Amino acid sequence: MAPNVAIIQGTGSGIGAQVAKQYLSRTGLQVVALSRDASRAKNAILSGDLKLDESRLHTISLDIKSEESYHAAAKEITSRFGDSCLKTLWNINGILHAEKNLSQISLDHLQETFAVNTFSHLLGFKHFVPLIPRGSEAKKIQEGSAENLAEGVLPGDLSVVASLSAKVGSIADNQKGGWYSYRSSKAAVNQLIKTLSKELELRSVPAIAVGLHPGTVRSNLSKDFTGGEGSDQPLDKSKGQFEASEAAKNLVDVVSGLKKGDNGTFRDYKNETLPW
Repeated sequence: MAPNVAIIQGTGSGIGAQVAKQYLSRTGLQVVALSRDASRAKNAILSGDLKLDESRLHTISLDIKSEESYHAAAKEITSRFGDSCLKTLWNINGILHAEKNLSQISLDHLQETFAVNTFSHLLGFKHFVPLIPRGSEAKKIQEGSAENLAEGVLPGDLSVVASLSAKVGSIADNQKGGWYSYRSSKAAVNQLIKTLSKELELRSVPAIAVGLHPGTVRSNLSKDFTGGEGSDQPLDKSKGQFEASEAAKNLVDVVSGLKKGDNGTFRDYKNETLPW
């Protein structure tokens, strides 16, 4: 059977819910939405669009600070869709504590930031990447004999693992300093993405791993800069400011054109490669 599942963690609001909406509206994939509150995620994804196929949306509650919760989610997904079901995995989880200088550093904030921005992505890799087809199932995909249920939206011969990073996580691009916990947690997830890309390559898994920078997205995370969800504060797209729905479409469009050679790259919403 062709891989027919998109797993998206961090779908309770904002860009995560909008990425799920993109895959429901533009593909025939089964969409598994992971969130701390499954009912909230379902409402966030389906709200405002009566044309979405609700039967393909499957919401699962996930505690990102519990590995047992990841294990249980992977087990449930496997029981529903099989152990070679994964077409794409998106890790959207993110949190921002915007420290301006060293005096504002808090150990509690550091631990929370890394748990959300970094460790939850790695746990997603550990428990969901094994659902990418291997062996004979992978061969069918490489030979083009497996149906691509996301034609034009995901590459036919590859599964895609995407993690939301941020340009401020780039060490080479750091010109202003500040934001210690956010910058370092995103730099760490960038290293995880690069490391995963090497494992996929060495194990001949028909998949690629990429980091994505969405720009500045109007959400609760960026409310100090964009006004937060529901705000009518003007956004400047020329400066990379977007509504969550726009940002999600931008990134899904970027992923739609990826190829094997893009494995282990860090890309922005314009599909330009960013320095690690």
